[in-house]
Amino acid sequence: MKFQTPLFVLTTLATVLSLGATAYAQTPQQNPNAGTGYFGAAVLLNSEYVGSADEEVRPIPYLSFENVKGFDLFGPVLSYRAIEAGTGQGLGKWSLRAGPRLSYQGGRDSDDSPNLAGFEDIDGSIMAGGYLRSTIGPVGIVLDLSKDIAGGHGGVVGSASIGTAYVTPKMGIQPALSVNWGDDNYHDSFFSVSAAQAASSPLSSYDASAGIYSYSASLVSWIIVKDDYALSLIGSYSWYINDAEESPILNADDGAKTGLFGAVSLSRRFDTKKW
Repeated sequence: MKFQTPLFVLTTLATVLSLGATAYAQTPQQNPNAGTGYFGAAVLLNSEYVGSADEEVRPIPYLSFENVKGFDLFGPVLSYRAIEAGTGQGLGKWSLRAGPRLSYQGGRDSDDSPNLAGFEDIDGSIMAGGYLRSTIGPVGIVLDLSKDIAGGHGGVVGSASIGTAYVTPKMGIQPALSVNWGDDNYHDSFFSVSAAQAASSPLSSYDASAGIYSYSASLVSWIIVKDDYALSLIGSYSWYINDAEESPILNADDGAKTGLFGAVSLSRRFDTKKW
């Protein structure tokens, strides 16, 4: 989920680079981070692939910026503010932001598990689509829909999130809940098992249909630790449901019907007002 703060929020489920988007938005005149960027490093903990019971830890570089000629970059998501309106956030106020977005989703390798023997690798996906964020009083919602244009899973995915936030100039905390949807191509890539794949692996054949595949609960927090340095902590837990929950991949001995994501980052602020 995403929010105009020094955060590294990644998109989970298709990759665990998909945490959604924080369900709280700010208008430029009220956002103390407008016209700023952050660079630093992050350490991620996430499921090895969608439906895996194994987790991996890896360090990555971090870069974000906000409202540079209308563009925002947070983690692997680049968005543009085509529409921005409203009186702000808080009681009696509202805001609306919408526009196009590009994001990255990771894939899956057949050697990630012995149960995936004979499966084709799923390359990373470039997701192109749009988003809408709105706040009404202390409650925010985010809607997004995007399609893979890079030939990874080739599908369409979407999410709807609701949440709130407590933010001061020195710290912030944001809880949110999300529901996640995928089309047939997405479900076939990550949850289905074809007859050919079943013949070369221990898994039975299975055809997962399009629909809602998971719910997610997330918590994002950050604090300014010294001058222009920010420490961010992010956590998300997902439950797979419907056809995804019944997938032989998730029900294998090294599979899981839940997904885990966590991140901690340390970053330094820099000025983007002259960009």
